[in-house]
Amino acid sequence: MASFEPDVAKNNIRAMFDYQIKANDKVRPQDHGMVIDAIFYNKDKARAGDGGNWNERNSKPPLASWAVWQVYLENNDIDFIREMFPKLQQYHQWWYRNRDHNQNGLVEYGATKHRLHNDSEENIRFSVKYSSPANSIVLSQCKASNQHWYQCAGIDLYQDIINRADYEAIDIGAQHGAAWESGMDNAARFGFINNAQLKHYAQEDYQGDIEQARKDWQVMFYENRNASGELLGYSINQESVELNSYLAHEKMLLANMAELLQQTELATMYRNSAEKLKKKINQCFFDENTGFYYDRKIPSKTTTTKTCSGDLLTMRGKGPEGWSPLWANIADKSKAARVKEVMLREDEFNTKVPLGTASLSNPAYDANIYWRGRVWLDQVYFGLIALNNYGYQKEANILAEKLFENAQGLSEDGAIRENYNPETGAVQGATNFSWSAAHLLMLYFEM
Repeated sequence: MASFEPDVAKNNIRAMFDYQIKANDKVRPQDHGMVIDAIFYNKDKARAGDGGNWNERNSKPPLASWAVWQVYLENNDIDFIREMFPKLQQYHQWWYRNRDHNQNGLVEYGATKHRLHNDSEENIRFSVKYSSPANSIVLSQCKASNQHWYQCAGIDLYQDIINRADYEAIDIGAQHGAAWESGMDNAARFGFINNAQLKHYAQEDYQGDIEQARKDWQVMFYENRNASGELLGYSINQESVELNSYLAHEKMLLANMAELLQQTELATMYRNSAEKLKKKINQCFFDENTGFYYDRKIPSKTTTTKTCSGDLLTMRGKGPEGWSPLWANIADKSKAARVKEVMLREDEFNTKVPLGTASLSNPAYDANIYWRGRVWLDQVYFGLIALNNYGYQKEANILAEKLFENAQGLSEDGAIRENYNPETGAVQGATNFSWSAAHLLMLYFEM
């Protein structure tokens, strides 16, 4: 909005930061610096309201500094930089304090300390379903619910149950919080796969052994605590390639802002930190066999601060997180060239409407699933700019033309929609969708 209504753009940003968590917050002081996921007119019941959409279970990807910087590029308002800079710094630091479980400088998505994530004694909550009577451990420690579901609590019990992998279904609130925090609500990389897909995956990779196959899609959570032992929240057991790419990008923007404010030592610190993180991302998240970037699993809660200590989650397939290092301009050129090839393959992302939220080869792909196939225009934007950043303007233009030609109503008088079917171009999701429109406008200006 900064290109045509800069004051409204600033106030949109201010509106979110008006609710940035402060150190003296009555509900979650342990999250000071965090910007919560969603604010509405009605707060939730923890804040004496009755709002169902108000959400403090998670944050969202760290793109606030990018938004502030885009406003500055439009109007050179250094006062706005001065106003926002300390708030952006606090938010940036929150990620490293509350979402880096092993303190190795590579951050995970996660979930807050919240009534829907843990009980009053700070035991993590989850539900598990068995098609036949549950094993004795579950029967003795969990509360029976409807249709063979059991309500359980405790990280050790959760670990034991997923190790057995003999359940029919499992649901843990922190998994939803972590996925929402990424913005990719039910993406494959966070362990989301339906039963039919899991059975097919088991046939393809484990001779039909569903319990063995299930282990590739299970997620674990680790408690993050401060030096006093206070629970800060939870990290999912995987370091995220695009979260860390966004943080590296943010460090460079914070350096730019520090220079504008004549804080040269601070600018140097952020630039040096960005360069170190860039090296880690290229070292830890790229798979040479498939030529793509993936999240990396944290192997255990006793893991050391060693960088790149777990396995890449290649089994959960490719998604748009794989081109985030190119968008952030931190990918090695040779690696960027290989990512480009994957993006252009017709059996991967180059569909009728290209750059969907899961590749065609992804075991959890479905053209109609929210974040496992549908084409979201924000991810298309990141992908096209990623290609442009590395000199692949021709390839980016070809994909952009396919988008405009094949996304239903997009080049006519139809409403701009939430997302589109990658194989048919059919409209999907909400109508008149704001961030779809915003990313189209940015593509117009930037390509």
